[in-house]
Amino acid sequence: MHLYQVIGRKAPTATDENPPAYRMKLFAANEVVARSRFGYFMHQSRKMKKTTGEILDVNEVSNYRFTY
Repeated sequence: MHLYQVIGRKAPTATDENPPAYRMKLFAANEVVARSRFGYFMHQSRKMKKTTGEILDVNEVSNYRFTY
C-alpha cells in the first residue's frame, strides 16, 4: 500500500467558473485505485459525481511517518 495525495474539484461551469479544490490523502495499491477512491469519497462527502468532477493532480507521498 502507498500513500497518495489527490487534488480535485468540480468541473468549471458558466455559473461557477472557479470552484474550490479539495485535497485528500488516501492509501491505495496504485495511482488508478487512488483516483477511484477519491471519486468515491467525494461523492459521499460533497455529492460530486466522477463525471462532473476533475482530478487536478495525483502525487505519491514517498516519506511519511505514522504517528501512534
